[in-house]
Amino acid sequence: MKIVIGIDPGLTGGIAVLESESKELIKVVDMPIIPEGSKKKVSGHGLMKIFGGYTRHQVEMVYLEKVGARPGQGVVSMFNFGRSYGAVEAAVSLMGFPLTYVTPQRWKRSAGLMGAHKDASRGKVLDLYPEADVHRKKDNGRADAVLIARYGESV
Repeated sequence: MKIVIGIDPGLTGGIAVLESESKELIKVVDMPIIPEGSKKKVSGHGLMKIFGGYTRHQVEMVYLEKVGARPGQGVVSMFNFGRSYGAVEAAVSLMGFPLTYVTPQRWKRSAGLMGAHKDASRGKVLDLYPEADVHRKKDNGRADAVLIARYGESV
């Protein structure tokens, strides 16, 4: 079985795994995080546990959302996001998985969500996969990850 993985990076992001040919949703989970003092960070160990269930021969491609600084975002916030992003890149690299970066504009256009509100991703995913665990407002990262993976299947 060949799979594609979609990743919405960051502390509130998610990871989705789709079967390559059928686009069947195999798994969708929150980005694994652990406490770091009074803050949180992405867990490299958690990422490896998620990715460790797959071999590099099974993974057709990992699609990682390519995001940058937003206007008004503070230096500390951007640094912390960069750490999260780097943890994801490192885990993917350590597993030997192929990686493609995709901008939010590309995957949102592919999903028909350009200009849509943030919550539209959850609605779209529930239309495609009624059984998907994206029912809570805080599941936007999971929903985005599913649509990022689906984008990869459409290119």
